[in-house]
Amino acid sequence: MRVGVIGGGQLARMLLEDASRLGIEATILAEHADDGAAKEASRVLLGAATDEAALRRLAHEVDVITLDHELVDLEMLGELEASGVIIRPSPHALRCAVDKIEMRTELGKASLPMPAYGIITTSDPTDVAPLGERLGWPLVIKAARGGYDGRGVFVVDDAKRAQAVVDELHAAGIDVLVEEKVAIDQELAALVVRRPGGQSASWPAVETAQVGGVCREVLVPGSLDGSLAAQAEALAVTIAELLGVVGILAVELFVTNGRLVINELAMRPHNSGHWTQDGSVTSQFENHLRAVLDLPLGSTRLTADHVASVNVFGSDDVSDFDHALADSLVIPDAKLHLYGKSPRPGRKLGHVNVAGADGPTVRRHAWMAALALGTPMPPEMEEL
Repeated sequence: MRVGVIGGGQLARMLLEDASRLGIEATILAEHADDGAAKEASRVLLGAATDEAALRRLAHEVDVITLDHELVDLEMLGELEASGVIIRPSPHALRCAVDKIEMRTELGKASLPMPAYGIITTSDPTDVAPLGERLGWPLVIKAARGGYDGRGVFVVDDAKRAQAVVDELHAAGIDVLVEEKVAIDQELAALVVRRPGGQSASWPAVETAQVGGVCREVLVPGSLDGSLAAQAEALAVTIAELLGVVGILAVELFVTNGRLVINELAMRPHNSGHWTQDGSVTSQFENHLRAVLDLPLGSTRLTADHVASVNVFGSDDVSDFDHALADSLVIPDAKLHLYGKSPRPGRKLGHVNVAGADGPTVRRHAWMAALALGTPMPPEMEEL
């Protein structure tokens, strides 16, 4: 079996690990020869995700195409699919991960729980002030396409600033989603995998911690209320079926005033699921490959009562990363997953997973390993 992956980042790199173990031939379409996956893949094509000629070369070599990011051209992928290329998830499903307005519109038709919102398109550039009056200040303004890890998201307190943000996005040709700012009591994510015929499997919902729009830790089960966690898991299954997703679907959610609201969707392996590499019988990466190749799904059963996953970031505090690696490996139950990136301040270098019987111990050990590698501890998260 031959799978092609659009994108050469760390998600593609980790897909390669499971593809190799399963004997699946993987070809990576990477923009640069030194991308994380490109350095590990046996077969690499160089080209951007929006390079039609490169996409056609990839399609010629593989049985199915998947992706490690959503910064793609949906129209181009749609034309490829119409010519007989198998793309999973399909461009039709992907539109709700690529475009936040499409996502809100589709989920709204199904009356799924979301923040109140409005839309301001480049073709109908109405004033943002009436939306502020209806939704309340402050507002959350989001670029409909192209944002990730907090980029393209703006929290604004007044109409003048809001209009300036909308005008700037419109000048770049980007439509705008405007949302109420909900009170966030907790953040969580739910992960499901689905085959073309509809068979699906889900992992337990997890508690996540975001700092500056970037995930810093994932706890399983964390402090989540059991009923809300079950609701989140059921929501992910519902959305996967509704949109016809094939592969991994990650649903990011907020808990606000005791209820769930849907924040965003991702249709590829997701940071909130990295813990599955060491805390589940089958990782999200393996099950994504199984799903897009229409193979039986693996068990999502947990291998321990508690799992913690902490992201590793570069900092100015580490001048000798090899020595830091040795210090991190002193933590015997820590499983390190590094992405082959050169360390620099603020750059995501990998993650650490720890699984065990005691939640506080598991979390503390994951952070000890990450801190030894130079990861700064955010002030918001200093309690261990």
